[in-house]
Amino acid sequence: MKTIYSFLIILFLSKFISAQVVEKQMNISLGLQPCLTTTVEGIDNKEVAKLWKKFFKEYGKVKKNSKAREYYSTAVRVNRIKSGDPIDVYAKFDEFGADTKISLCFDLGTAFLSKDEFPEEYYGGEEFVNEFKVYVQKYIVGNKLKEEEKKLDKLDKELKNTVKSNKKLHDKIAMYKDKIKKAESEIELNLQKQDQLKKQMEEQSDKVRDVQAELNSMGK
Repeated sequence: MKTIYSFLIILFLSKFISAQVVEKQMNISLGLQPCLTTTVEGIDNKEVAKLWKKFFKEYGKVKKNSKAREYYSTAVRVNRIKSGDPIDVYAKFDEFGADTKISLCFDLGTAFLSKDEFPEEYYGGEEFVNEFKVYVQKYIVGNKLKEEEKKLDKLDKELKNTVKSNKKLHDKIAMYKDKIKKAESEIELNLQKQDQLKKQMEEQSDKVRDVQAELNSMGK
């Protein structure tokens, strides 16, 4: 179990390192805006959207803009982004094959968060995106761990059944050995019985000859 868990953690870290947060211009309901994006592998956008609602619950309510295919939260405070006033957060989750691109856009009121305009706040936003990414990846790894545990449980059951079968086979061998031992004893008794019967037959043959001789002596 420890080996499986260690493997999954290594896998998780390698994926985390391979796709860091970058700033990109994204088309959202408020037009083309700077957003912080990153990619998580092995999860669809619907699952990520559900996780976003759970993750963001402590900050505020998440609403969906179906037309713009985005999620938004208004007048919230994100602890990692040091802003005097509450901010609006927009989130998009775009699916690419088996992966999902996460795009978070932070409206600070005067402008959207970008590295050039808000260098100090930007790093807080970057940390926040990474925090959500880790949250998603822990969910992915947790599911993989459950799958591996199920496989391990299946193997454990197979092993137990194999051990039971092995015991049954050994029990059969022991039973057959007892039967063989008993049969060997019966064979010995059988041979002794044969000798006794042969001796009795010889004695009886002598008696038959004696009676036959007596009969012959009486004439015709």
